[in-house]
Formats: sequence, structure tokens, C-alpha cells
Amino acid sequence: MFYLYILSTFAILLSLEALHKTIDCRCIPGDSCWPAQSKWRALNETLQGRLIATVPIAQVCHAPHYDQEACSTLQATWSDPQTHIFSPGDFVAPYFQNQTCDPYTPTDKPCTLGNYPPYSINVTTAADVIAGLRFAQKHNVRLVIKNTGQDFLGKSSGKGALELWMANVKSSYSGPAFKLGAGLHNVRLVGGSSPTVGVAGGFTSGGGHSPLSGHYGLAADSVLEWEVVTPNGEHVVAAPHGKHADFYWAMTGGGGGTWGVVLSMTAKVYPDGKVGGASLTVSSKGLAPDTYWGTVTAFHRFIPTFANYGTVATSLLNGDGLTMFAATSPDATADEVRSQLSSFVGYLDIHNITYSVNYTEFGNYYDHLMYYLGPYPFGSFPVTQLTGGQLVSRAVLQSQKETTDLVRAVRSAIANGDFYVTMESFDLNATTTARAAYREGQNSAKAAWRESALYYIVISPWDWTIPREEMVARQERLTNTILPALAAAAPGTGAYLNEGNFADPNWQQSFYAENYPRLAAIKEKVDPRGLLYARTAVGSEAWREDTSGRLCFVG
Repeated sequence: MFYLYILSTFAILLSLEALHKTIDCRCIPGDSCWPAQSKWRALNETLQGRLIATVPIAQVCHAPHYDQEACSTLQATWSDPQTHIFSPGDFVAPYFQNQTCDPYTPTDKPCTLGNYPPYSINVTTAADVIAGLRFAQKHNVRLVIKNTGQDFLGKSSGKGALELWMANVKSSYSGPAFKLGAGLHNVRLVGGSSPTVGVAGGFTSGGGHSPLSGHYGLAADSVLEWEVVTPNGEHVVAAPHGKHADFYWAMTGGGGGTWGVVLSMTAKVYPDGKVGGASLTVSSKGLAPDTYWGTVTAFHRFIPTFANYGTVATSLLNGDGLTMFAATSPDATADEVRSQLSSFVGYLDIHNITYSVNYTEFGNYYDHLMYYLGPYPFGSFPVTQLTGGQLVSRAVLQSQKETTDLVRAVRSAIANGDFYVTMESFDLNATTTARAAYREGQNSAKAAWRESALYYIVISPWDWTIPREEMVARQERLTNTILPALAAAAPGTGAYLNEGNFADPNWQQSFYAENYPRLAAIKEKVDPRGLLYARTAVGSEAWREDTSGRLCFVG
């Protein structure tokens, strides 16, 4: 699309603010078009009482509802996923919480909703979703979808939004595969490292990498069908073939929150059995910096060999050390994992580098996960953070020079301690079962996944003790300095859309790559009015928030 004039982002936002009544903007509280209370009551009656007005959980830390004991408890648990996933209207992304109601701002500062959706529908059936879609369309209200809400990009936030809260949709068993509702589940299939990730939703729709990916591919590779309500309110089943094949293709790898509202997903599951595992730590204490970073470089060069066994390793890297805290090798013994790691352990021995290593073998996958990634049901991963990511190809890691340049970029990224890096190494082509799980063109997960052996997640935990402006500056450094340097060192692979940077200026290419044109065409077909919007989702470039938070169509 061509424009006669090029305006600055600031000018565009000011124009949207001034003209919101004459162009297509979603209504927010205080606007004359915002639905009257009688309309919300009528919706609640239609839903048989399942409409919930949002009460921010942090109001216990603010007048006139201040409760010192409750507030202290909330402060201690604010970064835990379980604090947020059970609360309709709540979300975890602190950048978008925007200090309107958190437990760290002054107690005399009243809570306001800000980007918290004012109302949520506790969805239990397709009829609830259809009622919500119709209401949002009729009254020009923004719509967002929350499953478990483990969403680092703020997709389930939105000023003035009506939220479809999917955590209580029921699941059932169906034949040789599992049919999963959009809520929480403890089942053995290709799921996330964190137990609070909702499998039947944005995780799988975004592709979904997993400790099992070396044996069974991405989560998207296992999807047999989706049960979904389309933006026009049609309740359908989308499968690889038939009337809704395009819909299936787009939903399976093309990201959540924009195609339709998922009620359930039918996916392949795999026989359980023994799982070999390992953890390994190298401390930087006592090592010369170049010796430590030489060890980190050696670990990177070892990754393609390790991943070739179908083993997935999840590691943490910062200035204190390198910790591979979970290696997952399905159907392997502890001794086999010991053998897989032997060349890197041999490097450490030869160079007299102190390390600790542990090998395990469990009889089933759940016990392995509990040991390495527990305690369940919530795990130990904090969720209030700034996030960006970068895929790294096997070709980069097989080149000594390119690996050295890559590690140099990582070293620079975490040098001052504001950021650390987690890594997941894998090979989607490693095993017969992983190769069989994928057929070219069957889903919209970008091709770079098949060429990659490593995914970096660059993280800055949100520091509630410093001014927000300093965290915003970190976000800008992530966007403008750190991630471009990593992309230059690992060109052409982009990022994982569920663990990427919400401010990535090239998100269409970075997240969706060669599939974006077809995805955009399908979005225009299934949702021509843009009812479903999510930040960095397909089609979202047609919308902008004005300075008051209204979501406005900009073409």
C-alpha cells in the first residue's frame, strides 16, 4: 500500500486521538459509544451469569482497599504464573500493566484498569464465544482472548476490551488421539517446558517447541484438527483437508488470537516410556573471562552433535555461569545420555575446567519433567519480564568463525547484568519419528525451524525497585541493539512468535517469514472486519492504539 504522506509515529497517534470519532476506532469506557450498563447486564443474562467485571488483584495494595498482609503476599508472588492465570482479566506482561494497578506503586495511588479488560466471559461452550463475538461486533468493542495468559507480548491485554477467558473449557478423550480443551492439562504430548503453558491455544498455534521436539517435532506438527468458532460466529472443525483446510493451515503455526477462538484441539500422542536426562553446570567463578567464554563457545559447537540424538537441552547463560538444567532424551537410558555428553565433558576435563554433572533415568516423561522443571503444577519459571528471541541455524553452529561471532554477540548482550539468555537446543530432523511428524506445507510454521538447532530467549526480569523509565530503556536496548546484533550473527532465521519481542519492527518477516503473504490473505478472508486483533498477530499492522489506548484502524 502506498501513502501520499509519511508521518511520524507520534503524529499518527495524535491524529488518531483527535479523529477517533470520525474513523474506525474501538470504543473505550468514557466514549459516548461505550455500551451502557443495561447492555452489559443483557449480555450477562445471555451468558447465564458468566460475565465477570474485572477487579485487579493488586487493588489490595491500594487505597481504599489496602490490606497490608494480602499486599505483602502478592508482592512476594507477583512474578509467579499462578498469581495471574486464574484471574479473569489479568495478564503477566509488566510493560503493558503500565503501573495502573500493581503491588509496588504507592498505596495512596488508586487502582485504574488501564490495559486490563473491563469484562471477561468465563467461556464454557461455543455459545458463550458466539455471544461474545456478536456483542463485540455490534458495539464496536475490542476483543481479546486469554487461555492461561502466559503471554509475554501482551496479546491478552487491551484497554476497553471484552475478554474471552478460555481456561475453563472442558476437555475429553477421543479415540487414539487426545482432544484437548483450551484450559490447563497434565497430559503426555508435545507441550511446553512450562506446565502453565496452555497447549490447546497460542502455544501450539504459534508452532510450539518442546522438550519432546527432537523426537516428535513441533507441537503444530501433531495437530489433527481444531474445533474453533470463527470471527463470524460459525462453529467449525478445521482439518488438513476439506472445506476449512486453509483455516487449519493458518491456525497451525500462524499464531494465536487472530484466526478464531479455539475450543479444542485434537492432537497425536505418543507411547510413554523411559526418559534419560542430565544437568550440567560450569561456573565462571575462578575462570578468566576468555576461558569461560571459550567454554561457552565450545558448548555451542557441541550442540549439533548433541541434538542429533533427538535430545533437547534447556540451558541458562549469564555472567555467573552456564547451566544446562534439563536435557531430555526420550527412550534413552542415563548411560546413553552420559555417552551423548561425553565429547563436551571431555573438553572440560582436558582444559581442567571445574563442572558438576548429573544423569538420570525415569520410567515416564512426567516424572522426568517434575524432576527437572517442577515443582508441578506450576513450575518455577517467573513470568514478569522483557523478552526477545533468536533462532540459530545448524550451519552457524557448524562454522567456527560464525559460532565465535555469535557468542561474542551474546557476551555483549548480557555484559552489564540487565539481561540473561536461556537456550533450547534441538534438531527437528534428528529422529525418524520427528521427520515423520512433519510433511512439507502441512502447517504454517516457518521453514527456519527445520534448519535451526538453537533458540535463544533474551530476558530481563522486570525490576520493580527501579523507575519504570529504566525498564522502558532496557526494552529499547533489547529492540535497537541486542536483538539486531544477534540477528546479524544468525541471519535469516528470525524468532519464535510466542517468545519474540513485541516491538520487533520486522515482526512479519521475523515471526512468519515466507508464509506471511498467504497468512495475510487468509486473515482477510476469514476476518475482513478485523474483529480479532492481537499484538504482532497476522493482520495487526492494520491497527494502531492512539494515545488514550483506543484501537484504531489505519489500513
